[in-house]
Amino acid sequence: MLEKAAAIFDVIERGAASPAEIAEATGISRGTVFRLVAAMARLGLVAHEGGRVTLGPRIAQLAAAGDGVPAANAWADRLVALRDETGAFAVRLHQLHSPATRVCIAEVLDLHAPQRSLLGRLAPLRADPVTLTFLTWQSSRSGGAGVSAAVPYRADTLARTRRRGWVQGFGGRDNCVAIVAAPVLDRRKRVVAVLELSGPVAVLTDTPGRTHGESLIAVASESDVISECLYRKGAAVPGAPAQRVSSLHLLTTTRRTG
Repeated sequence: MLEKAAAIFDVIERGAASPAEIAEATGISRGTVFRLVAAMARLGLVAHEGGRVTLGPRIAQLAAAGDGVPAANAWADRLVALRDETGAFAVRLHQLHSPATRVCIAEVLDLHAPQRSLLGRLAPLRADPVTLTFLTWQSSRSGGAGVSAAVPYRADTLARTRRRGWVQGFGGRDNCVAIVAAPVLDRRKRVVAVLELSGPVAVLTDTPGRTHGESLIAVASESDVISECLYRKGAAVPGAPAQRVSSLHLLTTTRRTG
């Protein structure tokens, strides 16, 4: 049973899949897949959404319990460096999970950050810098196809955002948290993820985009970060190693260096 459960993880770590797709990919009977997925869901190891199976919240919690996985990949090192250079509480990578939801696929937290881990958690698209970034660069390619229209933005807002290259915003109680987001684009300029940093306004300033936007864009444009995001989407990455860091170990570190 453990080997079969591991085979299921091998399939869904590359993206959500239906039980039928899991059965076809693993060679496990559909009945066994349904029983295993139901048991794994009760333990929080997987989650259901729209008839598809994804990694569950317990996976992120297990990763966090290890007090940080060493950042062995260049892309992870860059997220750590961005956090330390800016003083942010958190640096996160997000991908679209469905037209109405997104998922945090990687994060670096300050050890003393008041923010809780979002790693592996599904979140609805809402009016915030991450969603605006997805909408802006999706609309520049295909009129916004594939992204929920539940959070509309004016066309001039999208155009202004594309010219600027980043999005800033504020959240938390009394808007004390500054947020900046920038797109991770593939070679065809399609958005494959959004890179976000957040932290106290007192540190990131009340113009966080102007202060840190270019640094965020620089990291989002690095080949290692782009390759990792393409891998998460299940796309072919020319020249990428056959083995990449497992989706079970996406929490790169929670310990501030230095």
